[in-house]
Amino acid sequence: MHIVIDALNWISQLGPMVMMPLIIFILGLLFRVKLNVLIKSALTIGVGFAGVTIVINWFVAQVGPSVHAMVTHWGIQTSIMDVGWPARAAATWAFPLAAVVVFVVLGVNALMLLTKLTNTVMVDFWSYNHYIFTGALVWYVTKSAWISLIVAGLDAAISFKLADWTAPLAQKYFGLERISFPTANSVGWAPIAWALNKLWDIIPGINKIDARPEKIQKRFGFVGEPLFMGFIIGIGIGLLAEDPFGTVLIVGMSTAATMVLTPKMMQILMQGLIPFANSVKQLLNKRFPGNKFTIGVDAALTIANSSAIACGIIMVPITLVIAAILPGNKLLPISDIAYQAMWLSAWPVAFGKGNVFRGILSTIVITCCVLWIATALAPVHTQLALAGGFKLTKGMHYVSTEDAGTHIISFIWYELVKALKMFIPAI
Repeated sequence: MHIVIDALNWISQLGPMVMMPLIIFILGLLFRVKLNVLIKSALTIGVGFAGVTIVINWFVAQVGPSVHAMVTHWGIQTSIMDVGWPARAAATWAFPLAAVVVFVVLGVNALMLLTKLTNTVMVDFWSYNHYIFTGALVWYVTKSAWISLIVAGLDAAISFKLADWTAPLAQKYFGLERISFPTANSVGWAPIAWALNKLWDIIPGINKIDARPEKIQKRFGFVGEPLFMGFIIGIGIGLLAEDPFGTVLIVGMSTAATMVLTPKMMQILMQGLIPFANSVKQLLNKRFPGNKFTIGVDAALTIANSSAIACGIIMVPITLVIAAILPGNKLLPISDIAYQAMWLSAWPVAFGKGNVFRGILSTIVITCCVLWIATALAPVHTQLALAGGFKLTKGMHYVSTEDAGTHIISFIWYELVKALKMFIPAI
């Protein structure tokens, strides 16, 4: 098992730029994709992932200091440190049953495919850490390996079914043919985003507001284009942070560049993914006529959309305000705030058909839930982090992450098992 864990950690540490081409290449060999098509697809997919990662990381580096400045100027203080999603992921992979969970999830996926209970072929092995996280949370409650593994498998099964449900929307709105997103900390919010969008449909006033980029652009011309909108949003962030004038301009241009470049990087990725998906589709159609298989990948691809990016960036200062005033919240979401804001905005804007206004409303509700969950998970998250080698600094009692708060399915399982243990101590 240690060999498997070391191998998985090594692959995951390479990042999606290398990991996804490796996975695509191996799958392509198994599905007998033509070698010239396979090599070109794998390399192009790696370049696309690299492009998306470079742009988003660069944006975070440019805007991060302004976010910290907002915290300082606004005097926001909370008692739980946000140590960032990498710390959560590293601690998760260090969970002793991690390798076993991987094989359980692979088995669940294969069984569901064979019995036609899912169409999702989960190839994003890095995101298996979400199912491991669920197993780890349950293990800290029950100390039972069997219960932990069963719940992790059920968590994966639910994520696959949600990926099936959202696949038509993902393919239509995000333009990703034969793709689905079983990433648990994203797709778990899809039902809530759907319900909130239905709520906005029946509220007078709100149901009349149409803030889709194409509508804004049609009405306001150049002002409504992602380029200009990004610049204005970035300028607003810089001004809220009370940055020097030069820094305000840098943040403005960085945001504009992110709005423009991220979708273009996604186009490069799709140039590699579509030929691969079509080749796999042809083979599967021969073996399984009439199948509707989709390739399950990282939901990070959902942020390469102008509405999702705009909504996410606007949510950065809003999230700080929410963290400061939300009753019951004790987490200051500083480490991953830009990542998580865009991540959480994807399904709200998708169900809202690109309506940024509705996307913001829904993401505000979801963000409140995320902060409450992250706060509630702080004690067990701290145990998991310590077991993974994290060191608490002086005066630090608990750590958590906004990322942990996004795992709504994991949290539901965690609370359910805790409640059952009260009535059935033997669990």
